[in-house]
Amino acid sequence: GEGVTGGEAWYIENVLEELDMGREWYFDNKSHILYYKPNDTAGAAPSGSFVATAEKVLFNITGSQQHPARDIKITGLTLRDTAFTYFDPHGLPSGGDWALQKQGAVTLVGTEGVELSDNLFTRLDGNAVFVGGYNRRMTIQGNEFFGIGDSAMAVWGDTSFNLNENGSIALPYPIGPDGRGGDQPRGTKVLNNLAREIGLWQKQSSLWFQAVAAQTLFKGNIFFNGPRAALNFNDGFGGGDEITENLLLNTCRESSDHGPWNSWDRVPYVTDLRTGEPSIIPADRLIHHNFVTANYNSQEAIDTDDGSAYHKVYQNFLAYGDSGLKSDYGGHDQYWRDNIVAYVGSCYGVWGFKGYNDVFVNNTCVMRQGYGSDCNLDKSWQVSSNKVFSRDGQLTVCGMPWDQWVKSGTTRDTGTTLGKWPSDGQLVAWARQLLGFRSSAPEQIFI
Repeated sequence: GEGVTGGEAWYIENVLEELDMGREWYFDNKSHILYYKPNDTAGAAPSGSFVATAEKVLFNITGSQQHPARDIKITGLTLRDTAFTYFDPHGLPSGGDWALQKQGAVTLVGTEGVELSDNLFTRLDGNAVFVGGYNRRMTIQGNEFFGIGDSAMAVWGDTSFNLNENGSIALPYPIGPDGRGGDQPRGTKVLNNLAREIGLWQKQSSLWFQAVAAQTLFKGNIFFNGPRAALNFNDGFGGGDEITENLLLNTCRESSDHGPWNSWDRVPYVTDLRTGEPSIIPADRLIHHNFVTANYNSQEAIDTDDGSAYHKVYQNFLAYGDSGLKSDYGGHDQYWRDNIVAYVGSCYGVWGFKGYNDVFVNNTCVMRQGYGSDCNLDKSWQVSSNKVFSRDGQLTVCGMPWDQWVKSGTTRDTGTTLGKWPSDGQLVAWARQLLGFRSSAPEQIFI
């Protein structure tokens, strides 16, 4: 849902009396007359034509784990003009906030070796790409997504029907806790795609939505202008994902209580991806070398919400938001190191929690409000060797000035330094060095 009151307004459609702005329309069901207000100042009649879309799926490639559809490539096409699907049947993919329809303009279920490359997905009123059930060795590369009604890409795997080991308690759907059967998207590569203006109709939408899937490589993608998170990981299933070298900005434009990255982990799943043995502990997710701007109504750049765990977040440039590291409502094992966290409210927030097994080490944090060190946090919380900058170079921790806190003998936070905000130029230089940008003349730098 919208969360708190900082989000944008919602649409009301097909009200004749409200037809007062460009590109608004009203359809009279009795007379079958379409009223349209052009988006211009000359008052001329609109040119071109109107098309009533009917198809919701353009490509449906469906197999199974036992009989997969193999080695199919869709490349160099323009895919457009599918109908909206927000009134179609939805399901609950896992323990996150989302409901989702199991279809897209390109629907892929039970495949191996599928490639979607160099396509333009545009004016699609539902999901552009949906990947369900068993999928292996899929590559989604070099595509552009623009003007998408729902999510650009959504994946949703299946688990087992059973709720217990001997199968005496079963469900009518494959949503049980045991994911060892492998009926999920695993090893998907999402590379070098460009996406913007998505979620035109369905606001709970993302560039990439993942539920009950694992081992995704999400690299080199650019996303801006969406109503909610750019990347949404609906659960902690399996893990082993890597998110790297992406540029994410202008998210949460029509909602709040969220961030460019969002995750939940409210439901345990059994897999063997961490050690090769059955376990509810997933493999670590790696989030590194990304440039993320948490502007508009974002809460954090990396919003690891509600029990999220086993993330290694390192060498990212993360700007704005209420806080850096987030660990709340059962969250733990958030490992942050060597990041630049710029102009956040606080360097981290545990939301009344104790920071169990969390690590915040060797980060650079330019903050507006606070850095809590290890004040009132659990002994398993590790914090040290950070470079912290406040506007005036002053900081109060646990009711003490920073220098007094350091000398109090009550903190394990060693090696952390405090200074005044750096200049914008210095911060940009640090970001360039961190992310490995090549040197350019000042007039060629656009931040």
